[in-house]
Amino acid sequence: MRAFYVEADWMPREGYKLSEHERSTKRASRGGSIWKNIRGSVIDRPDPEPNDDEVLLKIGAAGICGTDVHLLKMDDDGYTRYDGHSKYPIITGHEFSGEVVDKGKNVKRLKVGDLVSVESMNWCGECDACRMGMFNQCRNLEEPGLTYDGGFAEYAVVKEKYCYKLNDIANYYNDKTTALELGAMIEPTGVAYNGLFVRGGGLRPGGHAVVFGCGPIGLAAIQLLKTSGAAKLIAFESIPARMELAKICGADEVHDPTSFTSPEDQADLIMELTNGRGVSLFAECAGATKFTYPVMARSLAIGGKTIQIGHMLGLTPIDLYSWQWNAATISGSNGQSGHGIYLDVIALMAAGRIDMRKMVTGRFNLEDIEEGMKISEGKVLVSASYPRL
Repeated sequence: MRAFYVEADWMPREGYKLSEHERSTKRASRGGSIWKNIRGSVIDRPDPEPNDDEVLLKIGAAGICGTDVHLLKMDDDGYTRYDGHSKYPIITGHEFSGEVVDKGKNVKRLKVGDLVSVESMNWCGECDACRMGMFNQCRNLEEPGLTYDGGFAEYAVVKEKYCYKLNDIANYYNDKTTALELGAMIEPTGVAYNGLFVRGGGLRPGGHAVVFGCGPIGLAAIQLLKTSGAAKLIAFESIPARMELAKICGADEVHDPTSFTSPEDQADLIMELTNGRGVSLFAECAGATKFTYPVMARSLAIGGKTIQIGHMLGLTPIDLYSWQWNAATISGSNGQSGHGIYLDVIALMAAGRIDMRKMVTGRFNLEDIEEGMKISEGKVLVSASYPRL
């Protein structure tokens, strides 16, 4: 089969202390401190075969994530810019869907011909975090495209327990391709859903909401907040193409945060737009916390919620008194597994309540994947079935 195969050299940086887990598994906990000389290309790889508890998928669509791009980018010393959980060599791609074309003997729930989306946080079910129901914090986490072969290929094998049927979406649209494309976008949509509703506790209909950052997760947050009853839905984004996508996805107001002279001015606009009530739910999807938290501190509604979804490095100064005075909360969120998230997102898609195709800005054949990785706005999908450039 054809696959986008990425290789790298195991060369821990001088002074980096390897953990015992890293030594024994050759998996990096902090990839940017270990993996050097990254190179990827579309090549022939052996066709995978499912184990007893696995299904073989013919990949229908796979989404390019910023993580996939950062895995390939290198710093001045030649180390990957992705500083997370990773293992090479590997077929990348962790947002994907496919059609079951074969299955292991112990697979009971799925049958050949089913369309499925794949959870990207492959939790073990045995560690303390999993036993608490906190699957996204699993201590023995496996991730397709990061620790085992993923979806940038013609075929992939996945354990049955990480697969969710897309048949209801196919029935709603009466189209298999649409179901597979939406299935490839459940992962980023699930990240937003986890933050907004599982970790953050959701928004009461009639509350005002703000989304910082309109990448795929921010755009998913906009659609989810719209369908859940946000009264005034405001987005902040500096890239013009993303600003337009935010409007398409349902934002009532979209503003460029770089056009404001101070956090006070940005907060004043929010308070004006909400008639002085303030914001009931902030979705921080930008990872620009040094800039967004001063704005939030000045525009919180009483009982307001801040949900941190975007990743960031370094320290962020926060005036916590604003949250304390307003009986407000800050919730951290990571991942999209467990809690019925995939089932709920699929149900919303199958009812036509959200349509993540609104954020698709490109469709590329697998052979042209590196061209697709150059597009930074919206969501780019990859499939061996798409026409070549």
